[in-house]
Amino acid sequence: MEVKRDHILSLPIDNNADIGICRRKGANLATQMGFNKVKSGEIAILISELVTNVIKHGGGKGKIVICQIEDNENKKALEVWCCDSGNGISNFQKALQDGYTGKNTLGIGLGTIRRFSDELEINPLSSPIFKETFFSKNYTFKYCVRSLKWLPSKSWTGLNNNLNIGAASRCKPGEQLNGDSYVINHISPEISVVAVIDGLGHGKEANIASALAKEQILLKPDLPLDSLMKHIHNSIRGTRGTVLGLARINTKINKLYFSGVGNIESFIIAENGKKTLLSFGGIMGHNMRTPKIFEFDFKPDNILCMYSDGITTRWKPEDLDWNEPPQKNSEYILNNYSRQNDDATILIIRNAS
Repeated sequence: MEVKRDHILSLPIDNNADIGICRRKGANLATQMGFNKVKSGEIAILISELVTNVIKHGGGKGKIVICQIEDNENKKALEVWCCDSGNGISNFQKALQDGYTGKNTLGIGLGTIRRFSDELEINPLSSPIFKETFFSKNYTFKYCVRSLKWLPSKSWTGLNNNLNIGAASRCKPGEQLNGDSYVINHISPEISVVAVIDGLGHGKEANIASALAKEQILLKPDLPLDSLMKHIHNSIRGTRGTVLGLARINTKINKLYFSGVGNIESFIIAENGKKTLLSFGGIMGHNMRTPKIFEFDFKPDNILCMYSDGITTRWKPEDLDWNEPPQKNSEYILNNYSRQNDDATILIIRNAS
């Protein structure tokens, strides 16, 4: 991907005072770019953690480069490079997990950086000119972390009135955080992107993985479906991972496009019966085959149903009255057929055009 870099801040890291300096400059740039207060605050925390890691774990000296990038589709992101001359991170994936630390600290820094980044890499490749310009003059920097946070585009925010939608979700009984989530993103009056996401396991780590995947679908819903699957996969590396069913519905041409990884059950109820939507094995964020997109007719009165494995398979679609509102059916299935040892989510959509 070709990118253009602008508003470049190149700041040395030498002592604790640099934590506040870098944080304020990064947050100011985020605000100038158009990030809201919440996202600018997340960027401030992210930068604080990166600089703190250099001081505590990276030899005490380094450099951070904060800039705006713009891709060839005019989408903007705040990019942060943070490099040091320490001993590196022996197990980057493990270090991203909360509680892992090589020193007498809480071990939550990289986990926080992961949660507040749309993309996160260690020692990423970049143009030789960029490295020569920013990372070869004062110190010999051995290790770099690159974080990217995309600026949400100002897009159409109405509804797709051709769809009737119902959804129900709950966390595992006894838990406070839901490892499941669902997405309903209307990107035009006739095109919607929807998904059911199941973070592996349950509790906090499952919730983090699921929430990050959901955020990527909300940020970049206009990507081709296979590109969006790859983007989600790369963006949630370092988390526990998810399984996911993802669909794009076009009610202008009455088509549905589907791609899935893992055990999200999905089917269409049509005039000629039930059509199962095929998912491939794997875990988003860990191991994913090349995404395959399946195309289906999605005519008026056809119904899409997607649910996580927290819903049992004891119920039969033919036993339901699909003329009932999707919300009523979603709540009925969740209340009567959800497992007590897992999070559970179901999404039902009728083409009402």
